[in-house]
Amino acid sequence: MLEVKDATISVSGKILIQNLSLIAPDGEITCITGPEGSGKTAFLRTLMGFLSVAEGFVSVDGELLTVNSAPAFRRFMCYLPQNIDMLRYQLYPVEEKQVEPDEYRVCNTLLPSAEEMPETKPLSPDEVFHLASKIIEEAADKPILIADEPALHLSPELAIPLLQLLQQQAAQGKCVLIASRNPQLVAHANQVIDLNKFKL
Repeated sequence: MLEVKDATISVSGKILIQNLSLIAPDGEITCITGPEGSGKTAFLRTLMGFLSVAEGFVSVDGELLTVNSAPAFRRFMCYLPQNIDMLRYQLYPVEEKQVEPDEYRVCNTLLPSAEEMPETKPLSPDEVFHLASKIIEEAADKPILIADEPALHLSPELAIPLLQLLQQQAAQGKCVLIASRNPQLVAHANQVIDLNKFKL
């Protein structure tokens, strides 16, 4: 279970979210939604301890999450970044000049520099879905699944099996928390939090 209490989140001195409280229980899908720039990714970074709250707190199963304690908690989290292309090495480990981004880059959705990244064509929607499925499967023992816009690079047809995959994870008792504007995912979440309600 993830709990956020009276949280204020700011980036570079700009307050994105104010006085947000929620409980994301095990066995359910909690969806964070809102327009582009509303703070969805910043909120997910906060849940993983890469950003600290300016006010309030975040806890995991009742234990306070801080920037210092976060590395231990992240061992129990499976994360699907919005820029999932950077994890293509998990599909194609034998590609020449492969670059495996470190945890900080992945969880902050920052791409390595142009010098580090080989030129590759973007993954197809089928490849994106296969990669997301593979990451989730390999993290079967992790009780928390966090996904940033998991349907962004999928076709509408593939959004349905993705939703089913997320529902299966929740049915296994996992805490599933996603940031998404996809209507199908939003409509089928057990709980929807609209970040527009937590603005100044």
